[in-house]
Formats: sequence, C-alpha cells, structure tokens
Amino acid sequence: MLSVARAWLRQEPRLLAVEHRRFYHAYLWVYLMVLGLYVAWLPVFMVLKAPRLAFASGIMVLVGLLGVLLHRQHHMLMALVLVLGSLTLMTWLASYCFGNAAGYEYYFFIVMAGIHLAPLSGKVRVISTLSLFVAAVLSLMVASQHVSDGFIPVWIMQSFNLFAVFMLMVTFLWRMLALTEHFERQYRQDASRDELTGLFNRRQTLRQAEKWWQDAVPCSVLMMDVDHFKQINDLRGHAAGDEALRQIGRLLNATLRQGDRAGRIGGEEFLVLLPRSGRGEAISVAGRIRSLLASSPPQFAGSAVPVTVSIGVAVSHECESLDDLLQLADRRLYHAKHQGRDRVVAGGERQQEREGESCSLLAAPETARQGDRGEPPAEHGHFADRTLVG
Repeated sequence: MLSVARAWLRQEPRLLAVEHRRFYHAYLWVYLMVLGLYVAWLPVFMVLKAPRLAFASGIMVLVGLLGVLLHRQHHMLMALVLVLGSLTLMTWLASYCFGNAAGYEYYFFIVMAGIHLAPLSGKVRVISTLSLFVAAVLSLMVASQHVSDGFIPVWIMQSFNLFAVFMLMVTFLWRMLALTEHFERQYRQDASRDELTGLFNRRQTLRQAEKWWQDAVPCSVLMMDVDHFKQINDLRGHAAGDEALRQIGRLLNATLRQGDRAGRIGGEEFLVLLPRSGRGEAISVAGRIRSLLASSPPQFAGSAVPVTVSIGVAVSHECESLDDLLQLADRRLYHAKHQGRDRVVAGGERQQEREGESCSLLAAPETARQGDRGEPPAEHGHFADRTLVG
C-alpha cells in the first residue's frame, strides 16, 4: 500500500513542462504537510474546547485533499491559491480565537515562503505579499487575549506552533534544495546525451575528444555510418530507422570498455573514441561491432531489420591535430562506402586514390594482430574480413 502511494505521488502529470518539475514535486510535498497539519489540528482544537475551529479544520482537510488532486491534474496555480488561502484563513481564525500569545501567527511565514518560492510573476508576488501582510495585521488587531484555564498553558501552545512552523519551513527548504540538485544533475546529463540512443551527443563527444587531445592521451577513433539508412526509413518507416539507431547504441554500450566514449554526431553517424588504443585494437573493436550487429539485428514489428555499418579507423599518431584525425577517419569512412559498404577501412586511402582499387589484405577480426596500446603498429599485416588497411 505504501509503495503504491509513493508511486502515485512520484508520477508526473502528462505535458508537465520541464521548468515546472521542481515546483510540482516540491509543492506536492508542501501540500501533504499542510494536509497533515490540518489533521493534527482536529484533536488539538477539540481538547482546547474550540469545536468551531475543529469543524473548520475538518473542512480544510477536504480542501487540502482537493488541492493535492488539482496539483496532480496539472492545475497547479489553482491548487496553490486553494491551499495557501486555506492556511491563511485557518491561521487568521486560530489567532482570533486564541490570541497573539498562542503563536498561530507564525504560520503566516509559511504562506509567505510558499508565495515567493512559487513560479509567479513579480506583480502577483507583490500583490499576494501585501494581501498577506494586511491579513496578518488584521489578525493582530482583532485577536482577543487568550487566558489559559490551566489545562494547557499558553507557552505550550506557542512552543508547539513554533516547532511546527520550524519543521515545515526546514522541510520545505530542504526539499527544494534536494530537488534543485537532482534536476540540475538530470539537466546536465540530458544536455550531454542523445535522447534516442542514450549515447553522448555531438557536442559532448567532441568535447571529450578535445580534452584527450590536449592531455596528449594517445587514442584511436572509429567513424561509423549506417549503410543505406534512407532505404530503411523509406521501406520500413522512420520508427524502424529509430529502432536501428537504438540497437546500435545498445551494442556500442555493450562492446566498449568503461573508459571508452561513443556518441551520435549526426543523423546515422557515430564517433567512437578509444583512449590508449592502437590500430590493431581499434580494428578489433570495429570488427566486433560489425559482428554483433550482424548477429543481433534490430527487431521491428516482429521481424529483423538487416543493418550494416561502414567504419573508418584513424590513430592519433597519424595526425598533427584533432581536426586532421577526425578528417582522416571520415575519409576512410568514405572509402569504406566507396568499396562496397559493410567494412572497416584503417588505411590504404592513398593507394585507392591513385589506383582506384581497394586493398587486398583480408583476415578474420578475431585474428587481427593487436598493436601496443598507444604505439604505432606495423603498417602491413592481415586484418579482418572486409577490413582495408594501408
């Protein structure tokens, strides 16, 4: 039962704007605390022989429940007016009945905090604050001096109300701070991730590449592009194309090491950064990606969607700048497309440009010769099937 209630409270309304998420969760918490305050006041007012206030508290319990429901239904401004208005009215009535010494006027500060922490315009805040100030002054003017009958001393009532206001205020501010930190972390993560694939976006991927280059971290890069992606969209629909991109994102996360980085830098183009990896290891990773995509194609509408990728591989020691490194990987990707797609090109583009034909050094990905991490491997050898090297 408790877990169901928590899930219901955490569920956000549909069409909730991003900028209103903190306000929604924080004030839902506040409304529940005010509702609990009304419930606690019921027996207190009965003990204090104030049945009218007890009846008013019962009415305010219903008002608080209505405010929570309105807040959950995305009528947040209406809920704010209802709950803060009811708390102002109850504070005014209790101050009028028990006098200034009982401490009920402290609750005006809760209402003031609720006004100024809500996403209201400046004019509305000024008007609401002035109205609250007038209500507080009137309550002090008309309040009768409560004389204790010895059953519950006035200082106990005042201490109880001061403690309640203190706890409400501290809890409210703590909740606002916790939500602010939570959503800031989430916003930073959302700003660095591609929504469709869950990989890093273009800006974050290039930022990481720039950082490693400035720190002189030797690395290899894989420039990947989905083959015939337009045909997938045209023949099977954009939903199938989206599923293909998501599957590639899942395979990249499953294939790469913890320190590697993969990002979607274009519509169907991906960039993989392999720090402290030589050419041999980069070719091996590229071969695994191709093999996994062939053995685990994306599924759409109950059938497999055949997808292949072309990959260009470049190593940092081959270039003098990061831009040159990315351009080299992009040229090798182009040559992989030119040579028939569904292959890895790690060199040989100069020979292809001169002779107009592909290299012929072929082997299986599993038997690719691994170079030392960060060290330039030998320029000739046997590599993966459909892997072209210079």
